[in-house]
Order: sequence, then structure tokens, then C-alpha cells
Amino acid sequence: MDDDLVVPFGGMKSKGGWPSHVIEYLLVENRPKYYGREFHGIISREQADELLGGVEGAYILRESQRQPGCYTLALRFGNQTLNYRLFYDGKHFVGEKRFESIHDLVTDGLITLYIETKASEYISKMTTNPIYEHIGYATLLREKVSRRLSRSKNESRKTSVTNEEHTAVEKGLENL
Repeated sequence: MDDDLVVPFGGMKSKGGWPSHVIEYLLVENRPKYYGREFHGIISREQADELLGGVEGAYILRESQRQPGCYTLALRFGNQTLNYRLFYDGKHFVGEKRFESIHDLVTDGLITLYIETKASEYISKMTTNPIYEHIGYATLLREKVSRRLSRSKNESRKTSVTNEEHTAVEKGLENL
């Protein structure tokens, strides 16, 4: 296997969300103009898996052997190679979300995969058992709402008492 055939992506050091380095890609003739040098032509899933070499977050683009003219994103994540049917209509996409570049698509995909597999349990715990309930903003907000509610109750009582006193005064004046 030749290491310069893949685009390393996972586990990289990044600056502003971009990889700090990119290894050379294979140059394939007759590649679609909207794919870069990460395109490897017609290769099988198995060949794509070999090319990715178990590097977490690495990806390549390939043309499907089973369906010529259809393109696939082969992405290494979670110790396996995931294959996604790739589409292009002026923007790149595998689902509903569209991207200007394959790099952006892969970046978003890796973030989504990571959140779904690694962070979902933590996010679920945060929503069912909030750890910040008794400190910080939540407490201040609760106290502020409580003060407003008690203030509005007191004001409505004062208004009620004032109205009762006013009615009593009017009745007293009528009796005069």
C-alpha cells in the first residue's frame, strides 16, 4: 500500500477547523471536474479500505464498480470504512445538506458521526440530569422570576385592597 494515496483527516492537528497538512493524492485521468485529487477512479470497496489503511478520519472518492457513473465517499470512522453515495448538483452532498467542497462535506460528516457516537450519551445526560441547576445562570434566572412573581402578586393584592377601600369610602360618602 502506498501511503500517499489517501487524504489524512482524523486525529490531525487543526487550525481553524482545517487540517494542518495534506498528503499528496493520486492523479487519475478522466476524473470529474468537480472532484479533486482525492478521486481514485474505479476501485472496489475492498481496495478503498486498503488504501485508507485504518487511518481514522481518512477518506477517498471512488467510482463505483457495481454502478459505473456513480460516485462514493469512502470514509474511515470508528475502526471501519463507511461508504456513502456521493452526489453533485453544483454542490456536494450525501444527504440533504449541501457543501461547496468535499473537504467541508467530510468535516461536517466527521463532526456529525462523532457527536452521534461519542457525545450523544453525554448530551442525553445533560438534558435529563442538569448539573448546573443550582448554580450560575439557572439559579439567577429562577430567583429573578420568583421575585417578579411575588412582586406582581403583592401589587395585585394592593390593587384589590385599594379597590375595596375605595368602595368602602364611596359607600360611607353615600350614607352621609
